[in-house]
Amino acid sequence: MSDPKYLFILGGEKPLMLHPFDPGSEIFEAPGPVVLSGRYGTGEIPKDTATIRADLYRAMEYGSRRHFLDKGYYPRLFLTVVAFLGIYLFFSIVIRDPVPLIDELFLGGLSAAAVFFASERKALSSPKHIESLLSLRRSIDSSMFIESRVVDFVESWRDEALELGPASFYREYASDPVLSPDERAEAEALCTMFANRWRSRSIVAELYDISRKGAPPGKALDRLFRSIGHDEAALAVAYLRLLACIVSVAQ
Repeated sequence: MSDPKYLFILGGEKPLMLHPFDPGSEIFEAPGPVVLSGRYGTGEIPKDTATIRADLYRAMEYGSRRHFLDKGYYPRLFLTVVAFLGIYLFFSIVIRDPVPLIDELFLGGLSAAAVFFASERKALSSPKHIESLLSLRRSIDSSMFIESRVVDFVESWRDEALELGPASFYREYASDPVLSPDERAEAEALCTMFANRWRSRSIVAELYDISRKGAPPGKALDRLFRSIGHDEAALAVAYLRLLACIVSVAQ
């Protein structure tokens, strides 16, 4: 059986669900059943499991749809262009009309749209896509959530950053948490999800590079809190703290 894929619930005023169902994820190409293992912070058990499951279904279905559509995007685009040019040239050369261009552009665009949407429907009705949906839905149904020290650490670091703001980044800790092999696997999966969450925000990666080099991070920290907001920036500070723990263990 393959290694489990993790689901995380971060508690707080606005609970956050992190999952592996982003478009492009290898989970949609898994050759067999996927084991999903949920994690939440110690304390109160997450309520409203029906809503959590519905949110996971929705995220999985959207991610699977985008994954399989993105895979065949360029071939579909090529067929669309060929359809447009074929119809446009046919009506321009073979069939003459008193008003040039108008009919050709309209019919060419109509045929191109028909080809594009027909190819999308074909991709979404493919056996691979349907099999992925059914398999992952079963995996969600059989998933279980358990308490996690890793989630505890992240929640406490985030709450501290929410309270102290950028100053929390400078706080000295006696030592890094000691993670067991299973906890390290959780931490690595959680860091991967955080990295995907902020992949378009270069300031997060920039701040990590600055901190690793030992340079003063003041300006980057201020820019982080201004650019992505206080809540997201506090979560990013917790992510960088967890990432530093993983790196220190590896060294």
